[in-house]
Amino acid sequence: MTVIVIIEPHPVLRFGLAQLLSDTHPDATIEGFDYDHLNNSNSRDIEAELVLLTVSSSGQYRAQLDAVKRIHRPRAVLLLADPDEITPAMYSAHAVVRGLVKKDATPELLKASVRLVLAGGSCFPVYRRPAGESPFLSYEPVKWPPEAGASESKSHHTDEAKLLGLTPRQYEVLVLLARGYPLKTVGKRLNISVATAKAHTETLYQRLDVHNRNAAVYAAVSRGATLGLPNIAAPRKQISDGPCL
Repeated sequence: MTVIVIIEPHPVLRFGLAQLLSDTHPDATIEGFDYDHLNNSNSRDIEAELVLLTVSSSGQYRAQLDAVKRIHRPRAVLLLADPDEITPAMYSAHAVVRGLVKKDATPELLKASVRLVLAGGSCFPVYRRPAGESPFLSYEPVKWPPEAGASESKSHHTDEAKLLGLTPRQYEVLVLLARGYPLKTVGKRLNISVATAKAHTETLYQRLDVHNRNAAVYAAVSRGATLGLPNIAAPRKQISDGPCL
């Protein structure tokens, strides 16, 4: 049984989140708490597959995250934050943090994010670092086809490309973009030039009717694609594209 815990101080929003996830994950057990739950030594331990943690405006999310790990021992945490509260440190708060979603995101985008994280993926908005600041994200070498999808046949990738209305090469580019790789790395892995990788990227964005990689991933998953992510399942129904993170 999948257990999802929601930590949100506002009771109406907490109920709304619970209702939203109940509709898309009817077989899951969903529990909702406010911040007092994290500070109460008598809080009952509930092991959770996923915890949605609304980031405190007071900036105490690290302490809250420690409490979440202690009480719920989650496999993954998805942070919800006001756009003005998002900082680079949130990306590296802990390995258990698998995603970060703006609180003004649409319900469709939030559902897609939850589905990605539950499937073993991750989703983070693009951080615009100031000029001269060192990058805090690193990229690991990747093989094509991705190891996560090694058990899938070539025909499956072809089927997903057709499902999304993409060429096989555009689909390959999308899979690598979904893993956070820059165009330079995408080009190297597929043995194509950066200019060609960029051209494929722009075309697949047009075909998916999106404007950046995050929106492209959400659109693809919403339409039933797995993009090589482990254990991901097609959604029960198609959902529309949300705005970019």
